Amino acid sequence: MSRAIGKAHMIVLDVGRSCAIATGRDKQSFFDKAKTCASLIVQRLIFSAPNDHVGIVLFGTDETNNQLNVDSGGYENITEAFELKPPNWQTLRILQNQVVRTESEAGWFDALIVATNFLRNGALGKKFTGYSIILLSPLFVAGDIDQSQLDSVADGISNMLGVLHVITNYVLHPAASVATIFTTTGTFDEQASKTEARTENERYVRQILDATDGTLANINWAERMLTFFDAKAVRPTPWNSTLTIGTKVKLSISAYYIVCEQKGLGSFKVDSVDDAASRVEMRTQYFLNDKPAEISMQDIIMGYMYGSTVVPYDNTIDIEYKSGDCRLACLGFTASNNILEEHLSGKGSHVVVAKKGCGASNQKLCALVKAMYELNVVMIATKVYRKDTKPRLNALIPTYKHGNPCLVMLELIFKDELCSLKFPSLLKSSKNKPTNEQYDAIDKLIDNMNLMDAVDDSNGECREAFALNSTFNPTLQHVYLTVAHRALNPKQPLPGVNSTLQELIDVPKKVLDRSKAALDDVRKAFELKEIKQNTRAEWLQRMAKIKVGNYASSSSSSTTIDSGVLMDEEADDGSDDANRRMVVSVGTVTPAEDFALLLRRGEKFATVATQLQNAVFELLFTSMRPPGSKVIAALLAYRSEAQKLGPYRYNEWMTEFKEMLLTRQKADFWETVIVGEKLGLIDSQESEMSTVSVDQAANFYKTPTQNKMAVESSDGDYIDPDCLFDELNGSF
Repeated sequence: MSRAIGKAHMIVLDVGRSCAIATGRDKQSFFDKAKTCASLIVQRLIFSAPNDHVGIVLFGTDETNNQLNVDSGGYENITEAFELKPPNWQTLRILQNQVVRTESEAGWFDALIVATNFLRNGALGKKFTGYSIILLSPLFVAGDIDQSQLDSVADGISNMLGVLHVITNYVLHPAASVATIFTTTGTFDEQASKTEARTENERYVRQILDATDGTLANINWAERMLTFFDAKAVRPTPWNSTLTIGTKVKLSISAYYIVCEQKGLGSFKVDSVDDAASRVEMRTQYFLNDKPAEISMQDIIMGYMYGSTVVPYDNTIDIEYKSGDCRLACLGFTASNNILEEHLSGKGSHVVVAKKGCGASNQKLCALVKAMYELNVVMIATKVYRKDTKPRLNALIPTYKHGNPCLVMLELIFKDELCSLKFPSLLKSSKNKPTNEQYDAIDKLIDNMNLMDAVDDSNGECREAFALNSTFNPTLQHVYLTVAHRALNPKQPLPGVNSTLQELIDVPKKVLDRSKAALDDVRKAFELKEIKQNTRAEWLQRMAKIKVGNYASSSSSSTTIDSGVLMDEEADDGSDDANRRMVVSVGTVTPAEDFALLLRRGEKFATVATQLQNAVFELLFTSMRPPGSKVIAALLAYRSEAQKLGPYRYNEWMTEFKEMLLTRQKADFWETVIVGEKLGLIDSQESEMSTVSVDQAANFYKTPTQNKMAVESSDGDYIDPDCLFDELNGSF
């Protein structure tokens, strides 16, 4: 018994003289739009249904090439262009580049008969799950159609379980907001001005569509809908397991994905445009400080990246752990309100039902869901997807989907994965509290930006913009279009964003127009004032003006700090300074310059800030030399960057730093540097992200009046350990 390989599609394209009529606002001819639709159908099949087969019949051609005309005659100017086969790029290239409009004519009904016969003959010996014929024609050519012939064609399509889809003009779509191509139908526009032949053809088409449960689409609407690519259809695969509750209750269950992350293009074979043999080679390179390096495999160990820090990992310390067989084991029940949104994890959700054919499990599951639903509780269970895989916590929520009892399974985090994020208050002080006029302006703006009536369709009815059931991911859709363009035009530059996709990104025109007045009110109500932030150049200039003073050594008492940090172009000249700046962490030699250089490379601010704090601590408390001006430069650099990137870490560290300076007899450094240079807490005026008020920052510079803590020797003399090091250093 042969296995089904997908569906069979036959595209019937009109290329005759009547297709020169313009349609749509862009004044494109019907032929151009019809050929675009045919190309998009083939592209859809390549991406979404590669196992389907597609064939193409052209009518209105100058030549005649079809089997029915050879056998019985009477089917002139109809060509069987492409036999039934899987969709490929070569077929698409020929369709786009070699199919042109002609000055001949042929009847759509004769082309439909040829296509039905061509589809039936091409499907011999193959097993398809469905058949469809897609007719693209303006239906202008009059034909002598007998009712018996019409019934015969309709019966022939129905007997082979086929469906007819017609794409033409003069069609209305009243439900265009939720419609998708080939799944919903429009109606002929009875108010349009048409010829007698066109009116007669519409009547015949309507009869065949009713007999085959076919669809009718407008050419402009079809082109728009075909621009969006559907995800590849996959058969739902259940995860079969056993749900155990305690030691006696066991249920055979199946879990299906109901919500999952949308995936784009999967892996595909490498195909050469000119059909030449091609080979893809994988190459691995190692870099040290952004420069290629030769690494011996013996020197490589496993490791993980924790932020920008490399954490080595030795697999010799692995603890052998086996989770056991595949299972879903109940740990207990808890109230539904105990499961918060921040506790949920994973990439999707599953629906858990009884395994097909297990009547006893179905009865147990129904009773379990009913009891959980009435008690308003959820189940916490351990899930092991496959034998000896990592166990995960899951919450099973009772629900009734389409009236059937089931459990919705959502993954939970462990306690050590829970992160409590604290955000500063939006209202820094009472003076920043919005006024009633400001509240009214924002309320008006929100009302005018309502998306529920943001789009007017062709019938003048309002509908929702960006509805979830009819909105596609613009990123994935752009990738599909880009791949198709590269396959068809290998030497042309990649296209920009399609105008149809751009509508998924831009604000709807209706919302934009009606929100202008509300936006003007918001601008008047909220006066914006520019707050100038200190740039890196400013703090470098400030550092250049700081005298070394008492912190400089005798050899550099009259020098000043280096006024700049080497930029990338300066560091490429091969000089000694360039080599000196090739750092991987903040050191004690040039901490300010290292700090700025690492930030410019893209290192995380939190990591570099911690390194600078350690460097300052070492220079002040453990170094045998006076700290000098490098500590001042480092603090200036740290404070300036913290104003822009986030003052929380700096303010927290500065509070600890003050206490450390005062308890370790560094009060002179506190008064001269921290207080004198105003390097204390960053207040809300200096940074919008700060939660420290101006008064709190001012009070920070004050020290409590208390007796100095001194260590007295047995004879009463005071001993300061730090001064001993200073005196020892000054004696040399």
